[in-house]
Amino acid sequence: MRRTRDTAGREDTSAARGPTLAERPAVEPPTAGQATVEQAKGVLAERFGCDVETAYDRLLELAAGAGVEPETAAALLLGAAPNAAAQARLPAAPASGRAPDRGDVPLPRATSAGDPAGPEDDADPAARLALVERLGGLGWGRWDLATGGARWSAGLYELFGRDPAAGPVPLDRLAEHVVPADRRHAEHFTRALLGRREPADAEFRVRAGGAVRHLRAMAEPVLDARGEPAALRAVFQDASRGRCDELLAATRLQLVRQRRRVAEERRTAVELQRALLPLPRGPRDLPGLRAAVRYLPACGATRVGGDWYEATPLSGGEVFLAIGDVAGHGPPAAAGMARVRNALSGLACTGAPPDRLLAALNRMLLNRTPLDEPARGRDRPLTASAVAARYEPGSRVLTWARAGHPPPLLVRDGAAALLEAPEGVLLGAHEAPDLEAVITRLHRGDLLLFYTDGLVERRDRDLADGFRMLLAAAAERPGAGPDAVIDHVLRSLGAANPDDDTCVLAVRVA
Repeated sequence: MRRTRDTAGREDTSAARGPTLAERPAVEPPTAGQATVEQAKGVLAERFGCDVETAYDRLLELAAGAGVEPETAAALLLGAAPNAAAQARLPAAPASGRAPDRGDVPLPRATSAGDPAGPEDDADPAARLALVERLGGLGWGRWDLATGGARWSAGLYELFGRDPAAGPVPLDRLAEHVVPADRRHAEHFTRALLGRREPADAEFRVRAGGAVRHLRAMAEPVLDARGEPAALRAVFQDASRGRCDELLAATRLQLVRQRRRVAEERRTAVELQRALLPLPRGPRDLPGLRAAVRYLPACGATRVGGDWYEATPLSGGEVFLAIGDVAGHGPPAAAGMARVRNALSGLACTGAPPDRLLAALNRMLLNRTPLDEPARGRDRPLTASAVAARYEPGSRVLTWARAGHPPPLLVRDGAAALLEAPEGVLLGAHEAPDLEAVITRLHRGDLLLFYTDGLVERRDRDLADGFRMLLAAAAERPGAGPDAVIDHVLRSLGAANPDDDTCVLAVRVA
């Protein structure tokens, strides 16, 4: 037999054996201190965005740094009253000040000029909690429902932009500080606390001084012996910083997605253009001509355009030469380029002169059928510029016409000049464009350069300067092959254009 004593001090005699399974409770109910610790772990996990185990480690660090038990640190963190044993370990209140109310939220310890430690003294748990308030954007409050009194921590005054001398905001006037659009959230928050008598979590905007601040409130009712709410205690957190982080993260994610979309669209356009516009490797020999071509996609974003060229022999020994640019960028321009190039190549087989070829192409662009349009539709008609030419090797005669496109360049005897011709209007812009064929007689060794406007037109220079640079560069390689001339011209004018494609076709007369 052995003697034990219950909490009332009465002696109890029982057998040496332990209680039977029927006498032993299945699960021991948690103590108040354990419940407080669990609640504090949840608050810290929410604040730091971590799991409860990591939150518990932070709570232990806080308790060790303050020199108190974890239960005491948890109670102070939640604004609850620590137990008597733990309270005895806290520094005594100043003789001149009022002893703190056990239901009050601890306020930062006042400091004087002679206190070197200041409010962040690690030996003072109130100061440590004030530090947590400041760094975490937190504030604690407690409202007594019976007396109407309230206690706020310094952090809560800061969150509400309220002068501590004005005292806490009464619970029944708290909604006046909430932005009208969010008051229904605050009302639901209060109903959950008082009506359902259960913890609640809400986020709403309040007017803090002259600014609007996003606050997150986590609160619970304190019930009396009858189960009625006797008080409310709450932790408020500044959610504005989190919202800024979320907005920044969302913006970054949107930019990443946009870059991916742009890169995918550009890759698709380039692959489509390469499939529709095959580029030969090295110079090609055509009847009476040696030709070379270069195509440089725009180096900026989705600026892949609708530049194209054609250099192919025709029946009867002639050569068809053409170059053009479809308005727009991206896959639609690449698809339009394919339509224009294929149509003009097909029309060239009829033997019609270049001006009539461009006129027929203009009619085709104006008279589109619904099947020509993409599924989403497009109100603006397709427009394009072009130069089309026929070359007769025997007589070395070039017959050509242009529609809204820069004229070809002729290099002869070390001098470069632009061929003269009527301006012409863009294809697809006018029902009856004024197009005219021009005849140019070439000499052995002449070099003709066809190009798109991406070669000479740049945002950082005048168009006239671009043409002057082109003429000078082309004249600097009078005896070079067509491929070497193109390479030199591209280097001289700045290679790839960031805003537009560049296509260059050079032919040397044999």
